[in-house]
Amino acid sequence: MEFSEKFSLYKVFSSHMVLQRGKDIVISGQALPGKTVRAAFAGQEVLATADGKGEWYAAFPAMTAGGPYSLTVSGASGTEPIEYDDILIGDVWFCSGQSNMEMPVGGPNPYFRAGDYEETLADADRPQIRLYQSQKRVSPDCVNTDETAEWQVCNRETLELFSACGFYFGVQYQKDVKVPVGLISCNWGGTRIEPWIAPAKFQQSGIAPYRDKEVMPEEQRKTILESAAYKNLKEWCDKFDQFCGRPPQEELLADFDDSTWDTWRPTTAPGRYLYRYTFELPRELANQEIIICPGVVNDVDETFLNGEFIGSTTIDQPEYWSIPRQYPIRGREGKNCLAILVDNHCSVGDAPQNLKIKVRNEITAIDTVCRCRVIRVLDKTFPLRPDPPAYGGTRTSTSCQYPGTLFNAMVYPWLRYKIAGFLWYQGCSNAGEQLYYRMHKLLIDSWREEWHDKDLPFLLVQLAAYYAYSPEKPHSAEQLATLAPQEFGKFPLIREIQSEMPKVRRNVGMITAFDRGDASDIHPRDKRTLGFRLAKKAQQILFDSKEICDGPEFIGYRQEGDAIRVFFKNTGSGLTTADGLPPKGFCVGGNDGTLIKVTDAEIDGNTVILRGLYDPQRVRYAFADYCEVNLCNKEGFPALPFRSDKIDYSYMDGEEFTLQ
Repeated sequence: MEFSEKFSLYKVFSSHMVLQRGKDIVISGQALPGKTVRAAFAGQEVLATADGKGEWYAAFPAMTAGGPYSLTVSGASGTEPIEYDDILIGDVWFCSGQSNMEMPVGGPNPYFRAGDYEETLADADRPQIRLYQSQKRVSPDCVNTDETAEWQVCNRETLELFSACGFYFGVQYQKDVKVPVGLISCNWGGTRIEPWIAPAKFQQSGIAPYRDKEVMPEEQRKTILESAAYKNLKEWCDKFDQFCGRPPQEELLADFDDSTWDTWRPTTAPGRYLYRYTFELPRELANQEIIICPGVVNDVDETFLNGEFIGSTTIDQPEYWSIPRQYPIRGREGKNCLAILVDNHCSVGDAPQNLKIKVRNEITAIDTVCRCRVIRVLDKTFPLRPDPPAYGGTRTSTSCQYPGTLFNAMVYPWLRYKIAGFLWYQGCSNAGEQLYYRMHKLLIDSWREEWHDKDLPFLLVQLAAYYAYSPEKPHSAEQLATLAPQEFGKFPLIREIQSEMPKVRRNVGMITAFDRGDASDIHPRDKRTLGFRLAKKAQQILFDSKEICDGPEFIGYRQEGDAIRVFFKNTGSGLTTADGLPPKGFCVGGNDGTLIKVTDAEIDGNTVILRGLYDPQRVRYAFADYCEVNLCNKEGFPALPFRSDKIDYSYMDGEEFTLQ
């Protein structure tokens, strides 16, 4: 047996991590093919030999909740061991989706943070909760993460920009179950469901991402430049540039003294930031053709090496906010400075934390010192960014919207990590698409298959009520009261499909956010309530908890003269309304397409009677983009949206599709 002179652990492992209780603990990494490493954990020792691809696995028996423990991985004599400490055993949850899962606890954006963030951050020291914030990245192929994020103990500093929905779930879950909790935040605002699905699942399912060729970047760019959305965005960016101003030229030079600047930090609010990366380039790389790789930048950048412009990514380019930056340079021996001017247009954003270089197609991390200066943050007087051009993102395999790209880059690295289950909050970007029914099942099935556990709990959040985006000037109650019932809406369809998932897949739970919605903001700020509901649903699935965690669900109706009696299950200890007023949110209609709001509704036992109607043929509740609702059970869980004339989605099973 020969021990390896080189070895590493995958970046999903670090100090302060939580490992899943009740399942075999598998630690993994890379070493020289055919050579061995020694892994010591919690008083046990395992020898692991790397396979032909240089991958090794060390499996330890399942453990009960507890800790802290230490992990040591060592190789050949004389090599430096890798040591991690403060490791807990508990329950690990994978929190994923788009912006409503990404929405942080705090941060400076008043429209993109939890409503009670000040109270939450004041009570953020929770050593039994550990956080991992995955970085955004895209790949057309499955890759191991090279990110520099690591597990962190929950406190005010580490929590502020972490998923609010995930955190509030963790707080309630830890309070109830009384074990350490690990939360993995792996999300990307504005993304569709397709990029999160394993590519192999598309091949198995008969759903082809595209049977024709990809849209080429030059074709995309031409269409973008001719669009009205681009012209609006360009006008806004010109104002942004004038408002923020530019840094002095000397701040871009290698010999500028930036020692008083902040160390690296994310772009926590819309505005302009300057990042300086100082590094030493060895003689053998000087004057060679090198590609500098800062990674994804939110949103646009101008990049300089030693004061000279070397490249930029601008709004002219398709999906500009998701493009991994790669700029060719010709470095000089000794000290160099890469300066990146970053314009964050919207919400919390990514900024390059570490640099890599590519030489002859080999990518290597370089040792850098990064400093940051905030040039100017947008204030409330500055208008919100208009919608960017969206053409072609799903048709380019380097885009965060292309099928499988986020699974390859952001989910795949976690397949080695045992977890308790998934939290999923997504759907806005697929609104109005019936194919979402197939896509959602593919997502659930693909993740379970890739984790080799067909029963892993999958908890999803049904989308909140929402009308139109105007957070700075909220819609008035009078305006909202005049909204007519919808025959069909994009968001009602997605909610209906989401409510089908627990019926067609085992160990799937759904909680609704409809009653916590905001007519003027697609990002409702009450994430605490959603976290509470998710935690209760998780306990029902994992531990068969008998505690009520579901709201009233429609099971049928009966005509009684000119009235309708609506029947529900999951009524708990009885039906009631959240505000003590008669039930609202119902509408009825005929088969001729008419729909009218119900103004005379009454709770009768575990049913609701709708009166004053003429020959109604169908009934709906909360089946709208937005409407006021109040029906719940006495345990406080809200009634689920429904329509009695729901289609039978099973007709979609077994059919072949090509995404458009």
